[in-house]
Amino acid sequence: MKLLRKLENWRVLSVLKKQSVKFSGWEHCRGLSCFRYLSSVEKAHLRVLMAVFLQQKTMVGELGLELSDEMKITIAAQACLPVLKLGLNYYSGFVLVSVYPAAFWVEHSDLDEAGVVHKNRRLLSGESWLRGPVILSWDDIERDIQHDADGHNVVIHEFVHKIDMLNQGANGVPPLSANIKSDEWGSVFRHAYHQQIKRLQHHKRSCINTYAATSPAEYFAVASEYFFTMPQHLKQCSEPVYNELKLFYQQDPVSRC
Repeated sequence: MKLLRKLENWRVLSVLKKQSVKFSGWEHCRGLSCFRYLSSVEKAHLRVLMAVFLQQKTMVGELGLELSDEMKITIAAQACLPVLKLGLNYYSGFVLVSVYPAAFWVEHSDLDEAGVVHKNRRLLSGESWLRGPVILSWDDIERDIQHDADGHNVVIHEFVHKIDMLNQGANGVPPLSANIKSDEWGSVFRHAYHQQIKRLQHHKRSCINTYAATSPAEYFAVASEYFFTMPQHLKQCSEPVYNELKLFYQQDPVSRC
């Protein structure tokens, strides 16, 4: 174990010598609500993760989009926040991050109860593939930055899907540590998810983005967006969900406010 830690520390130090992210390098986005209340130690640790992330991942601009260093740092900062205490091994299953200029069309094939395949075309701001890349829309990333108080963050959303996929695909149950009771997690999130659906069915105002009612995986991703961008709001909406996410991410954003 000590040898593995030494090797890991050596690897991180070698990356930082080649590609470090200085405090001024992410000044354009560090004022966002999700970073605003990080301690100086946490911000320093985040910059280390960002440097390693940028070395490990390949970011590609699609349809003629040219990604500047500032754009890459903006994505890396938000992507690394959910794994601030978990570590980058949670992102070890992929390399490519594709960034489109704007929302993009994606075709999906869905099988109905009768066994008939239907092809659907949807306009997306982001997508995560089980055995593939993370895909993002730069327009939506910029919109999230400009409207920082609405609880929406496409980068966090899609990278949380990657974390979720580590445990038998996207199902709303990421790999849980020993200090989290799987039964409790399941009970809390099932209840919250079904309450979200009931609210929509009865035309009641939703406490969080209505997209959370799409599936358990989407509920987990949307709740995580609020956890990092509007933690007090999420805690008021569902304290049990907030507490489970606090245990999982090993972070307590409300305590920073």
